[in-house]
Amino acid sequence: SLLCLVCLFALSSCVRHGAVPREEESTPSEADHSPSASLQQQWLLSDKRTAPGAFAPLVRLPFLYYASDADELRLDSLNHSAHILLFWASWCKDCHVEMPRMQAVQAEYPHLPWITVSLDNEASRARAYLREHPLVGLHLFDGRDWRGPACTDYAVPLHGIPYVVLVDSLGRIRWTGGQADGLSVAIKEMEE
Repeated sequence: SLLCLVCLFALSSCVRHGAVPREEESTPSEADHSPSASLQQQWLLSDKRTAPGAFAPLVRLPFLYYASDADELRLDSLNHSAHILLFWASWCKDCHVEMPRMQAVQAEYPHLPWITVSLDNEASRARAYLREHPLVGLHLFDGRDWRGPACTDYAVPLHGIPYVVLVDSLGRIRWTGGQADGLSVAIKEMEE
């Protein structure tokens, strides 16, 4: 089906540095009503809405480790504390490279809560990865590759993974990027 082809395309693109390549993201014309064109339009709009200074969109996803299928998290439930949102996947090579650096940032700023969103198709793979590369925080599971609402709201396919969002105590986005070094600098600036 067309949806399966779109998914395969997105997955194959992710292997190349964890992102859907920009040259394949043309803005569709109004006459183009394909599912991928609609997603690309949503991603482009979301990218504009999630610039630093904008309010962070809420994320409602099930926990990766859950007590029941009804468990989900809304990011506004963190009681307005600054936090870090990390999009990642166990199959992402760039995530493997950055994970030790992310762990170092966690150790340097233990007071900042982390919320991770796994883009794996199977929760068991994400859990196995976190057992080997532990990150402290709340772990959410999307399970829909690039098509999940959190990915769309944060325009993750345009940026690739790992994709990190630093949110301040007012719920505003302070920084976005893919490298722990940039995150560390942004945290220092936010806390000055």
